[in-house]
Amino acid sequence: MTPRRAGPFERLPQAIAEQVVNRIVELIDVNEIVSRLDVDDIVRRIDVNALMERVDVNAVVDRVDPDAIVDRVDPNRLMQRVDIEAIVDRIDVNAIAEKIDVEAIVSRIDVDELVRRADLGPIIAQSTSGMMGEFLGLLRRQVVSLDKILDRATARRRFRDEPAGPADLIEAASTNAVGSLEGHYAGGVTRLLAFLADIGAAWGIFLVLAAGTQSAIKLFSGKDYTLVSHRAVGLAAIVIWGFLYFSVQWALSGRTIGMAILGARVTTTDGKSISNRSAVIRTVTLPISIVVFFLGLLGIVLRANRQGFHDRCAGTVVIYFWEARGSSLPWLHRDD
Repeated sequence: MTPRRAGPFERLPQAIAEQVVNRIVELIDVNEIVSRLDVDDIVRRIDVNALMERVDVNAVVDRVDPDAIVDRVDPNRLMQRVDIEAIVDRIDVNAIAEKIDVEAIVSRIDVDELVRRADLGPIIAQSTSGMMGEFLGLLRRQVVSLDKILDRATARRRFRDEPAGPADLIEAASTNAVGSLEGHYAGGVTRLLAFLADIGAAWGIFLVLAAGTQSAIKLFSGKDYTLVSHRAVGLAAIVIWGFLYFSVQWALSGRTIGMAILGARVTTTDGKSISNRSAVIRTVTLPISIVVFFLGLLGIVLRANRQGFHDRCAGTVVIYFWEARGSSLPWLHRDD
């Protein structure tokens, strides 16, 4: 059914009403109306609960553009307006601590996995090696200071014009830290302490090897066999072991365990690595230097190149094999 069109007399009131409304809107001063509004009174009359019930929160959230909001945030101004001290003052640490279930947290920690991921082995190894290095450095510096004291006591100043060590080694070490004694002839205290350390190391290793040998003999033969009950065999074993301990280490690297600890090394008189023959000769003649009232060792204190009797027989010298420095003892440097 086609709707009936309004006649001229019906449209006339509608047109008049529209004109009146438009004229009223034109005459209304919006700013004046807003200025007369009591915003506080309006806010008090708002029923927040009713308003929230009519708000579709999901629709509002869907229309929010988080990226646009973040782009318009000025972090510097925001941080300036944040009162950190007020926030901290309002935090009740005790209440937070009471709500934390420490046992539950600890029970959920996989200690094995934590240790595996932490890889503590290298950390411990690095820490241990660093502490050992510092200890050895301190020990060596103290011993070098004692070497200097011994030099003063024996008036070694008369050897000032003599070379301090093999020329090639001195030249190579000259590029190291200023004041380093690397390549210089090792002092008597360093050599004595290195020898004593070697005696202790050799004896300790010998006891371990002897115990292992005795256990092996008992395991395979069922009989107890001790070197104490066979003195001749025990003495021969000690002599052979002492020969092998020194000669093999000198032949391989020029350093025994004691020398490695004190930072010394055996070389030829021109600073080269010693041969197997020199290592053997030095090992065989070392007891002679010691047995004959230590007379063979006087050269270490009195000779310019610090050669003992066994060094002269083998054509060797002993040098500092690290950036040797004495401890900071000012009185050691007087009249230098």
